[in-house]
Amino acid sequence: MNERIDSFLQSAWWPLDALGDAMEALAAASGLRSGEATAEAAIGEAWPPVPTDRVETWLAWAGERVGLEAVPVSSQICDLPDLLAHGGPAVFQIEFHGALGFVALAGRRGRHPTFLTQGRARVVCNADDFARLLAKSHDLAVRGEVERILDAANVRPRRRLAVADAMVSQRIASEEVGGITMLRAPATADFGLQLRGAGVFRRLGVILGLFVLLYGCEVWGWKLIGGGTLSGHLDWGWLMAWLLLLFTMMPWRLLSGWNEAMFALDIGRLIKSRLLAGALAMPPDTVKRGGVGQLISQVMESEALESLALSGGFSVVVAVIELGFAAWILQLGAAPSAHLLLLGLFTVLTVALGWAYSRSITGWTGQRLSITHYLIEAMVGHRTRLAQERASRRDAVEDGQLSAYFRRAEQMDNGGLKLSAGIGMVWTAAALLAFAPALSGVRAPSPAALAISMGGIMLAQRAFGGISGGLASLSRAGFAWSRVAEIFRAAKGYARGGMVSTGSVAGASGTGPILEARNVNYAYGTNGPAVLEGAMLNIERGDRLLIEGPSGGGKSTLASVLTGLRRPDAGLLLLGGLDRHTVGDDWHRHVTAAPQFHENHIFSGTLAFNLLMGRQWPAPDDDIAEAEALCRELGLGELLDKMPGGIHQPVGETGWQLSHGERSRIFLARALLQKAEVTILDESFASLDPATMDQCLRTALDRTETLVVIAHP
Repeated sequence: MNERIDSFLQSAWWPLDALGDAMEALAAASGLRSGEATAEAAIGEAWPPVPTDRVETWLAWAGERVGLEAVPVSSQICDLPDLLAHGGPAVFQIEFHGALGFVALAGRRGRHPTFLTQGRARVVCNADDFARLLAKSHDLAVRGEVERILDAANVRPRRRLAVADAMVSQRIASEEVGGITMLRAPATADFGLQLRGAGVFRRLGVILGLFVLLYGCEVWGWKLIGGGTLSGHLDWGWLMAWLLLLFTMMPWRLLSGWNEAMFALDIGRLIKSRLLAGALAMPPDTVKRGGVGQLISQVMESEALESLALSGGFSVVVAVIELGFAAWILQLGAAPSAHLLLLGLFTVLTVALGWAYSRSITGWTGQRLSITHYLIEAMVGHRTRLAQERASRRDAVEDGQLSAYFRRAEQMDNGGLKLSAGIGMVWTAAALLAFAPALSGVRAPSPAALAISMGGIMLAQRAFGGISGGLASLSRAGFAWSRVAEIFRAAKGYARGGMVSTGSVAGASGTGPILEARNVNYAYGTNGPAVLEGAMLNIERGDRLLIEGPSGGGKSTLASVLTGLRRPDAGLLLLGGLDRHTVGDDWHRHVTAAPQFHENHIFSGTLAFNLLMGRQWPAPDDDIAEAEALCRELGLGELLDKMPGGIHQPVGETGWQLSHGERSRIFLARALLQKAEVTILDESFASLDPATMDQCLRTALDRTETLVVIAHP
């Protein structure tokens, strides 16, 4: 095995300084690279050196450069074969002859993974051999102990190696292997590219092929059993042939169901990741303009979109295929002309009724969400309504909305009844009547022809029923799409950022301002008045700044621009001499803020989580201790002592209720614990009494490198 692995690594191993070239090769070989690749990702452009202490961060940046998303993962040793069977693309960190490097997993050939060489050729490696290579360090850690056990057990030499391998595999099966980075199309990439990368089109082809096979068998079964029954010559031979056909179809049905379930899972995963990326890319002001009820309705509709679109789409596609099969079957039956004419007329009628039904469903869904939005807003403002609104008017709006809702529901139910039950019943009656001319003619149709026609009639009836159910789901899915399309499309504008910054930004380590604004303009909306116009600001390391101004003067807008939450309409904003695109998401690590009280939030979770959400979570013990010490510095010691769980006490809407002042200090502690190079506090002391404010301000001054405080005069 060692010889095989050495030979494999000789050809497939990439040194660390060639990691960028390996990423480019994988991007080209995977077929997942977006057509919108920038000049940055051009093949042959020099790559910056890879910092050995930040390889994962470098890989994340390199993945964005080549148009892919790099996701670091770990795997238990027992799961490595499944991971390799995935076929990549991925890079695995491997040491070879004492040097750190990588191998690039490009795909698979049969059951074995294939890897790219530096010459862009593909080599195959046995999956078990490669899994043992990744687990080598864990193997060596327990191999000696296993050998001692085998010595004591006096295992025979010819069986010793197999027994030792089995024992070692069992011992290390649950150990984790790291240094693995999976590459995939990002959620912001072209959606068709994501579908292709997930193998959705291939799976859809399998589903359609199985569907055609199953219906072919079903039609054949009708001919066998129906023709024999109507002719009066059904014997055990034909019956056994029909039963054998049914049993033969069972595994194909199971395979079809499994593929449909996997298809739904893949589509659902891609839609959810796309919507999440879109939600992160939405401008804060757009999100704020929607009320709580509207936001919840968007969440509800995003959940409905996946299931409704898939179920409705499958139903309609299946129904259309069934109609095609029905037409083919009916033209082979006893009254082909009459049945085909009727089938065409009923298809047109079904489309017309379906369109009307779709409009009634859309109206009913809109009315339902309107009631949901109003109900949530009323619940949030329940105390205000009790105190301010006249009792005689509280039910007026609800009564009007319920009346409109019932009218919409009645229209929808009537349309659904016509489409689901009416079409099928009338079709069956009309199709049976169409037999009359053929039965009264000189040459009566054969029993086989009658059986075929009856099968076609039944299949068409099932197709019309499927169309009605599918159109209902697709109508709701269409309405759901109208609610979430903005979020889905916003994902295209979401970019996590550019160059890797190793450690602090340039301006933090010496010369020049750490944060600089030059002629920055910002306005809400395209036609709104400018809130910031020609703003100029230099913040040096160690500065202590106070920004004062009247309400509505743009102080909070300036803070959100400086922290990167809003993009300026014009001008230049630099962090350590680098712009927002270059720094990327690292901007928030260097510049953080405690937003105004009404824009900040205590999440349902533990107090520790709310304090340390800007760091890694779960948090190590040192971070927990630091957070608790800071809370006591800010005067929250009494709160910690009073809560049964201390810093691990659940808080928020469903936990321990916090006062206005306690929330303000938790918001302050959350910002300070991020240890950013620039900390901006926006009205963070407004709800505190003078003594507590003085205590909190002193703590903020002691714990920040550079501090900006925004307050009223």
